Formats: sequence, C-alpha cells, structure tokens
Amino acid sequence: MRTSISDLKAKAKDQLLGNYGIATGSFALLFMLVYALFAILISALTAGMAPDPLGAVGGGISYQIKTYVVSIVIAILSATVTVGHLYILKQISEGGRPVMSDLFFVIRNHPDKVIIIALVLSLLQAVLCLPATIVGEKLAVAGIGDTGGRIFLLYVVLYLAGMIVTLYIDLMFAMSYLIYLDNPEMRVTDIIRQSISMMKGNKFRYFYMILSFLGYWALIVLSLGIAALWVIPYQNMTMVQFYEDLRDNNSQEYSEVEVL
Repeated sequence: MRTSISDLKAKAKDQLLGNYGIATGSFALLFMLVYALFAILISALTAGMAPDPLGAVGGGISYQIKTYVVSIVIAILSATVTVGHLYILKQISEGGRPVMSDLFFVIRNHPDKVIIIALVLSLLQAVLCLPATIVGEKLAVAGIGDTGGRIFLLYVVLYLAGMIVTLYIDLMFAMSYLIYLDNPEMRVTDIIRQSISMMKGNKFRYFYMILSFLGYWALIVLSLGIAALWVIPYQNMTMVQFYEDLRDNNSQEYSEVEVL
C-alpha cells in the first residue's frame, strides 16, 4: 500500500523538526551559489551583444541558441548542489547528522552521473521547446496580422505540446537523483531505467504532490521569497519521503514474489 500524500507531508514535517538549521542553511547556500552562477553566465551572454543582423526581437535565432546553451550549463552545474541538498535531507530522514559540506557530496562521488542525467534532461527539454522558439521568432518578425494570427496559433500549439511532453519526461526522471544517492556506483542508464520503472503508475500521484504545494508557493510570493527558506526544504523532504515510500514498497513486493 502506498502512503498517502498527506501522510508523507506530515512525516516530512516531523523529520525537519529540530533540523531546520541545516535544511534551510544548505538551501540558502544552494540558492546563493546558483544565483551567482546565473548572474555570471547571463552577464557573459549579454556583454557586448550587438544587434542581430536579422533585426528580430530578442536577438534572433543566434541569441536563442546562446540562451539555450547558457540555460543547459546552469541546469547542469546547479544540479550538482541541488542533489547535495537532497543528500542532506536524505541523511536527516535516515537519522544521520549531515554537515554543510555535504552540499558538495556530488563533487566527491561520481559527479559525471549527475551531470549526464542533467544534460539528458536539459537537451530533451531544449529539443522539445525548439519548434515553439523558432515559430516564436517568425511571429516576432511577422507581427499579428492575417499571417501572424496563424503563426501565433501554431506557436501556442507547439508551446503547449512541448510543455506537456516535457512534464511527462520530468515525471519519468523524477526519482533519478535520489536513486543515484542510494547507489552512486550505478550506471546512468540503470538509474534512468529504475526511475522510469518506479514512476509507472505513480506519475499522477507525484504530480498531485507537487500541486499540493501551490499554496505554499503563494506564501513565497507574498513574503518576497523569504518563505522559500522553509517551503523548499519541506517540499524536497516530502519528495525524499515519496521516494523512500516507493523504494520500500518495491522492495517488499520483490520479497513477496521471491517467497512465492
């Protein structure tokens, strides 16, 4: 039997009691590192940027390609410390005593695994968003008119299709980083395959869990981001509980099959 989402969230709260110092502190450091990386790469992207020869809004296709490259680099590098934050939460969940340096766990333990997973996800997302981006550039040049109206409709269809497929892929890969934390020696293909297997029949349940935090995200907006120091560790700890629930249930089911 799968544990209900409300019970997983309650368990996450219990696990965080008395551990919010390391949980929020590691997230704050994670945020500062990712923000600094973002600021550096965006500055490098826009520094000395000349007008695009096509005169397209947003810098044209060449600028979009550079933007994709920068976003992929940010996603890959930020994934290493994000997984480190999950490692800290996982240690808390298992009764360990994490320290702030555990945020860099990935760097010391097969970082190539996390980098490859993040790269695969980022490339898939970039490819899925590319058609809408190309049509969007044409729309920027054409403007809203008879032709522009049809281009706009095509843009909306491609954008929504890309978002839906991207969401589906994200759900399939959702347990990859936590599987890696349990088995840093496992091959990337096996990590991804196991995540896909674990998420069979659980994608909607996981998506529902994410949606259940929308109210907390509204609190983040109202608090100008300050509440994120508590909300994000809470959400991530709930994700850890979701993974451990799936893992333990799968192990139990496997044991029952072996007995039979």
